[in-house]
Amino acid sequence: MIRKLNVQRVERDKELWLALLVQEGIKSEENIEETFGLFEGDKLVATASRYQNVIKCVAIDSEVQGGAYFNQIISHLMNRNTDFGHFKHYVYTKPCSSEAFEYLGFKTIEQVDNKLVFMENAISGFDLFLEKLKNGRVDAEKIAAIVMNANPFTLGHQYLVENAAAENDHVFVFVLSEEMSVFTAAIRKRLVEAGVSHLKNVSVLSTENYMVSNATFPSYFLKEADDTTAIQARLDARLFVNHIAPALNISRRYVGNEPHSQATNIYNEALKQEFEGKLNLKILERKENQLDVISATKVRALLLEDDLETVRYFVPETTFNFLQSDEGQVIIKQLKDQKL
Repeated sequence: MIRKLNVQRVERDKELWLALLVQEGIKSEENIEETFGLFEGDKLVATASRYQNVIKCVAIDSEVQGGAYFNQIISHLMNRNTDFGHFKHYVYTKPCSSEAFEYLGFKTIEQVDNKLVFMENAISGFDLFLEKLKNGRVDAEKIAAIVMNANPFTLGHQYLVENAAAENDHVFVFVLSEEMSVFTAAIRKRLVEAGVSHLKNVSVLSTENYMVSNATFPSYFLKEADDTTAIQARLDARLFVNHIAPALNISRRYVGNEPHSQATNIYNEALKQEFEGKLNLKILERKENQLDVISATKVRALLLEDDLETVRYFVPETTFNFLQSDEGQVIIKQLKDQKL
């Protein structure tokens, strides 16, 4: 029998869950939406959790370990993903467990040494994403890339793109597809496109699930331990340098220095490590104005304070005009409602 475990509120469920994870050498995580357990009578013999479409904390009792238990619990999680509209399934697992996932249709996308394997089960997955990128190749020698959340697009983001555009023949700007903000992926991409429209050698693309996403680098969005963040950052960096950069002939990537973000600092260090000898990495200092360092965090804080006039000093005219529009006012109200 499979039943949902309430590991946040029911102490007995939490005890059974943690005992099985510890027994099988699996690290527990707080960043999960649902946890399920497979029982033989009163004995918990298998468990798995999910955060959106990422499967986590998979453990099968080694005393009764068998393909049937594994298949049942993972199939159940995949069905739950589908119930919530997720038709691509991702998992982090140990190399020794990858074969079991392959049996259920998962495919290895990338691996970090003997620590972590990133796998996907999807009809239109990573291979199709790379093919779409290749269709957008440009005939140029010096090609750079920037990956940004742009939540929303600021003068700092624009400064980064303008520097890259001045130093390269073409620049691909990837805007995160993850839906983690009232500024939706579609709106953020539209604001980036508007803010770089004066640069004729810049293309704006979406990351889908394959760059700085909950699938490849959840620590960007969720609070994780530094060691977990470092491994996930290396995974995301390897996906970029080994697959995405070759698809578009990218030879350089630009990032901004963010002294107040531990996750970003760890991520930039991972890029340095994984890019060495393969890809150039340029880290630019954050742009400042007479008031403060320019950041999307600062812009959102000003919006919460109803200080739209000061926002003018932190964003391009295109972003400011959007924020003044009816659509932008709805976004600002949603931002305030989140804080209530």
